[in-house]
Amino acid sequence: MAHLLNTSFIPGSRTLARIPTTPVLISCRRSSRSQVQAKIREIFMPALSSTMTEGKIVSWIKSEGDKLSKGESVVVVESDKADMDVETFYDGYLASIMVEEGGVAPVGSAIALLAETQDEIAEAKAKATSSSSPPQETKIPENAAPAAAPKAAAVAAAPVVSSTHPASEGGKRIVASPYAKKLAKELKVELGQ
Repeated sequence: MAHLLNTSFIPGSRTLARIPTTPVLISCRRSSRSQVQAKIREIFMPALSSTMTEGKIVSWIKSEGDKLSKGESVVVVESDKADMDVETFYDGYLASIMVEEGGVAPVGSAIALLAETQDEIAEAKAKATSSSSPPQETKIPENAAPAAAPKAAAVAAAPVVSSTHPASEGGKRIVASPYAKKLAKELKVELGQ
């Protein structure tokens, strides 16, 4: 153990004399030139709350071809709790809108494409059309069609209670969250009553 105290971990002159002193050249040049490629970025449907699974596009603030700056509002999205503006994180041009106003998209899916330059807008539009799949038609069996007809007749026979909109009566305004409006629509309940 005593011999460890006298041991040095720094190389001595004899050790250094044995190391070859040939210079090593390090090349900093790359063998191939890298090309700067166009960046087409996707604008995603954001998760505006922890419970949000999909969002509805209320309106597009910008239209296709408009120049965008970082932090600028692009679209208004309706979540289950509120309507919020969505901002862009990059500078560029709004190349293609993939989900139109009134459309619904799951959280994390692309709703638009952003191109860095105007020259890339055509490329982004081509990418948008190739990534969007055509809607699939569902065939209804012949025996299912007559069953749907009486149901539609029953809905059409329901009497209309009021011909005027409740909001136009006496200046009353219906205040409800988007989720409450959606739920009322699904349950066919008028919020004004």
